[in-house]
Amino acid sequence: MLNLKELSEATGGELIGFEPREIKGFSIDSRSLTGGDFFIPLPGSRTDGHRFLEEVFEKGASGAFVRSRDYIEPDFFNVILVDDTEEALLQAAEYYRSKFNVPLAGVTGSWGKTTAKELIASILSNSGMVHKTPGNYNTEYGLPLSLLEMEEGVDYGVFELGLQYPGDVGRLSEILSPTIGLITGVGKAHRENFQSVEEIAKEKLKLTKGMEPGSKVLINGDSGTLRAAASGEPDYDFLEYGTKIPDRSYFATDVTIRGTRGVAFQLNGSRIEPALDDEYSEFRLSLESGLNSMANVSNITGASAITLEMGISPSDVKKGVDISPLPQRLNPIDFPGGVVIDDTYNANPDATINALELIGDIDFAERKIFVFGDMKELGENSPGYHRELAPHIVKAGINRLLAIGEFTGALVKELGSESKKGGVVAAEWFESGADLKRRLDELTMGQDNLILVKGSRSMEMEKFVSYLVDDGEDWAKFP
Repeated sequence: MLNLKELSEATGGELIGFEPREIKGFSIDSRSLTGGDFFIPLPGSRTDGHRFLEEVFEKGASGAFVRSRDYIEPDFFNVILVDDTEEALLQAAEYYRSKFNVPLAGVTGSWGKTTAKELIASILSNSGMVHKTPGNYNTEYGLPLSLLEMEEGVDYGVFELGLQYPGDVGRLSEILSPTIGLITGVGKAHRENFQSVEEIAKEKLKLTKGMEPGSKVLINGDSGTLRAAASGEPDYDFLEYGTKIPDRSYFATDVTIRGTRGVAFQLNGSRIEPALDDEYSEFRLSLESGLNSMANVSNITGASAITLEMGISPSDVKKGVDISPLPQRLNPIDFPGGVVIDDTYNANPDATINALELIGDIDFAERKIFVFGDMKELGENSPGYHRELAPHIVKAGINRLLAIGEFTGALVKELGSESKKGGVVAAEWFESGADLKRRLDELTMGQDNLILVKGSRSMEMEKFVSYLVDDGEDWAKFP
């Protein structure tokens, strides 16, 4: 953990009111700050963190950044005056990163980042102490905070790099300076800020911006767009992995999707670097995991590939990939009416298709219901992207679509057209969550329902899962 002197040096700030205090952590949120945390007040769309300086010192903060002397009260101590508190956070993290000489993996992609990160961390934990991004701390604030929390003595680090606006991944990479990278794929996400998937691929490849030339980057070779973008970056060693074409450095074969009980497959490769020599050799490794879906076969393949390239043994990879589904990510949960698949963390077209493919692989259910909320941040063609899901819903064997949100109505209308062509999906759109809940009550009286719940983060679709599983504990908060 950085000390006060290092913080002021890293940011070029002036330390005012010094008192010998140990910094035990860093916080940008006065509500979650605990004693010993150093507070970083950030400007926001609704408020400014400087308004809460008095509160955090009362709660036991060890100090704080400020951007003006006007915010400093006589009883404040260990205040570091900087030009810009946001930039100071990034500078502090970049400085702290320079103190570590350990392998750091950077993970980005349009889907699967968190799952891949958890897989990588699980594998590496068999070989040493691992620091990983907590939750989805993958933003311009989250990643620096995660770096600043990294303990001395770690053997490996695994970090997510998120993308919302042009330049995000490159700036985060400059702060993190990854020694190796993984790009899980590119797709139709954040389209309101990017003109094409090709632009998104180029942005994801800015993961290399903070990497040394010649560094290895594992990319999902099943994406032609990503492969094409990588071909224009000759300074890095791009290694492809995949599940569709066997001429990759790492590829999956003999895949078995066990419904909600996980997956099994053979990992094949031609580029494993044994720990005792520098020769590469072909290999074949049987893997099993509690994660489900073909999308997670891809995530497991990528995580296995990057850790093998880091020198981890195949036996540690085999142990490390056998993890359970993550919360809100294709997580099967039993409830009185059957099984609900909680995939509510977020949604974009590709991730939604992946989830529907899993539903199509499951045959134990008497009835399949899709509870679906809007996919956000898709730009002007949002209704079109929703409509394009119709054939995938039919192919998955969905019997009922219960939709809510601004754009899902376009999908309901499209499925109505499909029904006229012989489709069998009964699609309904609901103006309120309460109306949709009542319909769920009517449809889940039996015990053989399989319900997929998905939507963008802002849709808060997890409340439908809570209603089904926890008997509506969260429902009072639902409009």
